[in-house]
Amino acid sequence: FVLALASTAKAQLIAGGPEDKAFEKIVGENNPDVKTTLLLDYEKQFPQSKVLPDIYIMLMTIYQQKNDTAKVIDVGEKAIKIDGENLSALLAVSRNYSIERRNLDRAVQYAQKAVDTVAKMKSLPPPAQFSSADQWKEYLEGMDTNAKSILAYAKSLKP
Repeated sequence: FVLALASTAKAQLIAGGPEDKAFEKIVGENNPDVKTTLLLDYEKQFPQSKVLPDIYIMLMTIYQQKNDTAKVIDVGEKAIKIDGENLSALLAVSRNYSIERRNLDRAVQYAQKAVDTVAKMKSLPPPAQFSSADQWKEYLEGMDTNAKSILAYAKSLKP
């Protein structure tokens, strides 16, 4: 999914420009620590970039792999601030707030927003990175199940 995200994001950049070159370097990097540095540098160098939400999702994914809950939340919140319907960020932040048993109102709010966003997306045609309508449908079903599960979990923790 991250590769599909990267190719969609790349389409928003001017080919051969400094932003495109920096993005290409990020996508080509496999070492998570080096990639983290490149992602953080990109955020500083291109603070108005149209692909910043994608940069945050890549960064968030690395922090998830390292079980760094605080950084997942921090970066996820940045992604949500730019794109309030970013499913990956909404779900990751909601899940991590729930795990930490803090900001439970926000955890429920974000999970509900994810459920609502998936419902809205079901009426849209598949984006270019999906090879078929069936693949898009499967993706949405998975996201819907995940969002509803996180929503139920977050709600169960509230007093």
